[in-house]
Amino acid sequence: MFRSLRTDLRNAVRSLARSPGMTVSAVVCLALGIGGTTAVASAVSRALLQPLPFRDPGRLVAVHRTTPQSGPQGTWPESPANYHDLALRTKTVQSLSALTFGTALVDVGGETVEATQMLATGDLFHMLGATPERGRWLSPDDDRLDAPPTTVLSDAFWRSHFGADPSVVGRTINVDGKPTTVVGIAPPDFRVPHGARVLKGDLWTPIRFTPQQLSQRGNNMLFMLGRLAPGATIASAQSELRSLFAQLVAANPQLRSENLRVAQLGGENAQAVRKPLLLLLGAVAMVLLIAATNVAAMLLARGVERRREMAVRVALGAGRWHAMRPALVESLLITAVGAAIGFGLAWIGVRSIGALAASRLPQLAGLHIDARVVAFGIALAIVVGIACGIVPAVRGASVDPQDALRGGRGAGGGREHHRAFRALVAGEIALSLVLLIGAGLVLKAFASLIGNDPGFETAHVLTMDLTVASARYPDATSVRRFLEPAFDRIAALPGVESVGSISAMPYEVWGINSNIWYEGQAATEPTRMPLVEFRYATPGFFRVTGQRLIAGRLLGPQDDESPKAPPVVVVNEALVKRDFKGQNPVGHRFHISDTSYATIVGVVSDIRNVGPFAPAAPEMYWNVLQAAPGASRFPVMIRTRGAPSDVVNAVRTAVHAVDPTAAVADVAPMPELIAHSLGQPRFYLSMLMSFAGIALVLTIAGLYGILSYAVAQRTRDLGIRIALGSSRERLVRLVTAEGMALVVTGIVIGFVGSFGLTRLMTSMLYGVSPLDARTWVLAALSLLVPTAVATMVPAVRASKADPVLAMRAE
Repeated sequence: MFRSLRTDLRNAVRSLARSPGMTVSAVVCLALGIGGTTAVASAVSRALLQPLPFRDPGRLVAVHRTTPQSGPQGTWPESPANYHDLALRTKTVQSLSALTFGTALVDVGGETVEATQMLATGDLFHMLGATPERGRWLSPDDDRLDAPPTTVLSDAFWRSHFGADPSVVGRTINVDGKPTTVVGIAPPDFRVPHGARVLKGDLWTPIRFTPQQLSQRGNNMLFMLGRLAPGATIASAQSELRSLFAQLVAANPQLRSENLRVAQLGGENAQAVRKPLLLLLGAVAMVLLIAATNVAAMLLARGVERRREMAVRVALGAGRWHAMRPALVESLLITAVGAAIGFGLAWIGVRSIGALAASRLPQLAGLHIDARVVAFGIALAIVVGIACGIVPAVRGASVDPQDALRGGRGAGGGREHHRAFRALVAGEIALSLVLLIGAGLVLKAFASLIGNDPGFETAHVLTMDLTVASARYPDATSVRRFLEPAFDRIAALPGVESVGSISAMPYEVWGINSNIWYEGQAATEPTRMPLVEFRYATPGFFRVTGQRLIAGRLLGPQDDESPKAPPVVVVNEALVKRDFKGQNPVGHRFHISDTSYATIVGVVSDIRNVGPFAPAAPEMYWNVLQAAPGASRFPVMIRTRGAPSDVVNAVRTAVHAVDPTAAVADVAPMPELIAHSLGQPRFYLSMLMSFAGIALVLTIAGLYGILSYAVAQRTRDLGIRIALGSSRERLVRLVTAEGMALVVTGIVIGFVGSFGLTRLMTSMLYGVSPLDARTWVLAALSLLVPTAVATMVPAVRASKADPVLAMRAE
């Protein structure tokens, strides 16, 4: 048996070597299809199928706060006071834990660097069942206010800033100016999913609630998660927590209309990318199907050329299996080589997908080709190899030796076979059209997002984060002692027009919001009051953005923290349109507490603070001196006269002249920040455009292959037509018409298929209709034109059929 197999493989190699063009084309087709499918399958496996790297992950749950604004499926954070009370009372959720995020300054080798910081309760890590890479995790003892400061470093931060030195564990480093002991190193890519977010940090630090925090029920900052107790279910946990929360509402009426929701940890995180990734998997599966159809077409065309060889085999008494075997072995050999190259392409594809998705699809962090995906790829290659070879093999085994040996067409499939194969090619064209329409819709949506007006001129704006150690400014004077003198120095630099700071950089989704109650408005449940985004800014911020003053005045230096300065805000147009409906809001007040108010003193034009995916939200701008004089992190925007990069070094020098320990991080021009916010749609667009482009090339090649096959099958017929006086131009029209009939049929089928499939893409289209007529027409034309050209070569070749050959065959 093995000797026979070696003989078959040797013969297959020799046979394929005599047709290098067909062999290379078939291998490339399959390599693209198998490689692309394996790469995307890796992403699907990572995001949707791989369990969380924690103990018994199916028992882990996330607990979310919901309000009328969030809807019943909200994923909003909770306040420390509410979390504390729930954690003490719940019986169905073991170790209800909480975490939030921030930034910290870390002294590394005499240099101050900014680090992302996750603040977590000490029982979080034991509850998750994770194992540290080195040292230990935080514990509940680390949560005590009198406990010495401790932290756990992420693996990436440990390697990049401490050279993976194992002696760092147990060492004391300065974090925000405080000596802090490093007690452990987190495992690589340690992160915690929560709703659609993925929570990760450079440092994992204990969260220590002060008595003031535990008395505030409106400071919603904590993400809650826990482990179900034995016998508890998500439904029973939600029922119990809602009952406990109702008791809190009864004691704290300001919580009316709020509620809790329990969901499986990680489930919603995967759900956020499930549909797009499955759509991408479907798209690359279409590419693979097109590639397989192409290879089958090539092997069929090759079978026509080899019909005499097959006829000799049958005439010498070869059975059906022996006649089929050479074609099957060739197909499997082509598939094996294509799969081997495809796995190499898959490795490249996985790295490319990981790089594209790294910043906006954290579900794909640590993406690699695992054993399950390799097994999937091998099984896929075997199925494709058999599928590609079975039709040519059966057709070769059923050849009529007498007809083939005298040069006839060869028996075999008959009209039914040709009709079925043409249907496959029409389906191939239809699949390509579906991909082109999908890619076109995503491209239009992406172009629409790029075209969204940010509300200000971004070309000459530099952005950065300035962070200072809170220990250096213990009396909440960081704005007066650091930010104001730093801004004075920056503003005096050549090339700088203006400088300002805002609490959340434009195009960053995360911000601070609250329900507000206008003076004179009927009292109702607080959570049903209008929801407003709060921004804390310096007066210079409006000079940087150039926002139009529509009414009243802007914030000024007089709006400071002094007792004689009344609290004031500037609002945007979106708030006026929603809450005042044409009235002048200047002079209106809203409640800060039951007895104190803030006054609206101005209205400015909208900017897209909340990012590119939604219109400007209703916003209020406070002077940072009145709202956050003790902040330690300041997002800064600088308008420059020339290129923003020209002033970066001078700005760093100016900042460090005021505070040498301040960290300057995340320096980027504003257009780059906007481009970063579009990372997720760019990822989907890049993938779909790649698949659509490959599908288009393969479809053109496939159409050419089937028409070449048809011409080869009809050599005698076409030769006779010429012998009987048919003009060559007429033959060109005949063959071209055949090809265009396939194209038009495929386009019609593609339109029908796209009608349903593109509706599944709504979440990726950001306001563009899945039935956008212009996109559909352009996609059809982009397929029609090159395929029309592809029909010309076999048509011209058909016109050159030799009539003498046909006469000899008779």
